[in-house]
Amino acid sequence: MRIVESSELSNYKVLPFDLFTENKSKILEAGEVLTPGKLIMLKNYVRIYAEDFLDGEEEKKKEDEKKKSSSKRLRNFSYESLDPEDFKTVINKSSTMRQDTQIKIKFFYKRIFDLFLQGFYDDGVLKMQSLVNIIRNEVYKNLYKSGKGSRVRLMGEYELCHPINVAIVSGLIARKLEYTPRAFDELVLAALLHDIGKIKIEMDSESAILSINEDELKEHTVIGYKMIKEEFGLSESIARVALEHHENNDGSGYPKGLSNDFIYEPAQIVNVANYYDNLACNRTHTLVTNNREVLREMLDVGTRKFSAKILYTFIHMFNYDDISDFNDMMV
Repeated sequence: MRIVESSELSNYKVLPFDLFTENKSKILEAGEVLTPGKLIMLKNYVRIYAEDFLDGEEEKKKEDEKKKSSSKRLRNFSYESLDPEDFKTVINKSSTMRQDTQIKIKFFYKRIFDLFLQGFYDDGVLKMQSLVNIIRNEVYKNLYKSGKGSRVRLMGEYELCHPINVAIVSGLIARKLEYTPRAFDELVLAALLHDIGKIKIEMDSESAILSINEDELKEHTVIGYKMIKEEFGLSESIARVALEHHENNDGSGYPKGLSNDFIYEPAQIVNVANYYDNLACNRTHTLVTNNREVLREMLDVGTRKFSAKILYTFIHMFNYDDISDFNDMMV
């Protein structure tokens, strides 16, 4: 990867490498005797390149093309183009969602999250907005038929299921509170992004939340707020959900220690949905095996943590006799 000077060439009796012009036209081949006449001829060229320069340029060009191709493949997908057969995952056999819908929604979310990890924020946000439409049009159409919380959740990989479950449950609460279609969509999008700040915190997805440094973990709310506003270009209302979804009704939450009506209502909704799914996924100190135990724990925590309006709206959505074991529902 170098330009060959005439002074260097004069040191060789036999040329040890091919020589090329700037246009990659070969001048002399390796093994040729460098006679005085050839050296004089070479001085007529402005620049002369050795063979290793050409190889390096070709290699760089191929590498750039490979990166462009990989980037295009990463970004060029849609929900409709995904084949459930290409993604192996756990499903909730008792869910109100079709099995192929469960798989495709997880698969779609994973592809979107990969975009965020690679820094393709604009593409990721557009596809996340598409996921909001999918949840509205495909997930909710059958949810009214079930009063069982265990049947509205995706099960399996926490990092894939949790944000989607929080979005689904948040949307159900918003519907009960008669949010407008625009406010509903904004809330579901905010719920999908509520933990986005965690992608900038080094953490092992296989580890329980309790094993991660607590002070470091708390930073995800502020990081997420800044990402959503500054890097994703989304509204303050969406960013506030990421910032305030760990604020508690009694002021014991973080990052600001807000309480009661000082907490943004959509963030209060996501707080309830987030805690509910974390309980059901056994990501808290309390071990539960079914939805009734989850609801009981939510009531025990009560208004210390949650807005009474949001909590009881949530509790009344589900039957208290939902005792199906979560482990028995997964296949």
